[in-house]
Amino acid sequence: MKSVQLEDNPMLWHEFQSGAEQAFDQVFTFYYPLLCVYANRILPQPELGQDFAQESLITVWNRRADFDNFSKIKAFLYTCVRNACFKQLEKEKVRSKYESSLGFHEPVDEQSALEDIIHAEVISRIFAQVDTLPEQCRRVIYMTFKEDKKPKEISEELGITVSTVNSQKMRGLNLLRDKLSESDYLVIGLLLFPGIWF
Repeated sequence: MKSVQLEDNPMLWHEFQSGAEQAFDQVFTFYYPLLCVYANRILPQPELGQDFAQESLITVWNRRADFDNFSKIKAFLYTCVRNACFKQLEKEKVRSKYESSLGFHEPVDEQSALEDIIHAEVISRIFAQVDTLPEQCRRVIYMTFKEDKKPKEISEELGITVSTVNSQKMRGLNLLRDKLSESDYLVIGLLLFPGIWF
């Protein structure tokens, strides 16, 4: 898997430590989408989450001599993004309201943080494969999940029937069946068709 290739790649680690920009590009490309998804679990402002993800990666690059391996970098990145998101929520005085809506309890425990990290990595894996789907399937799935739109809203925006929206979801699921692990396939199925067990 990609994570193994990155975290167990001694040559990439050596290049990263020595300051090779192409190594930083690989690390950035790998971790950035994961961190954005993670930030979106905490902060309801995707553009700020993207900023925090980018800032954390730049911090890691500038402090690369402080780390022994990519696993420690990964833990640091998630911690940086999480802290930045909560500082932003505190600044806007909405942290308690937002956490209450998600069922968080103070303090946010390690289990909750771990679940958010797992969620981010699963969703990132899934949408790497969603990007390979035909255009209409891809748009319907993105609008359903990332924009939280109902089938009627999607049909009106795309100029197609509600039944076509649902058939495009199902087509996308069928195309993803061979691309995803069984557990990831189940996750995307439940996201697209809540209440239906695949």
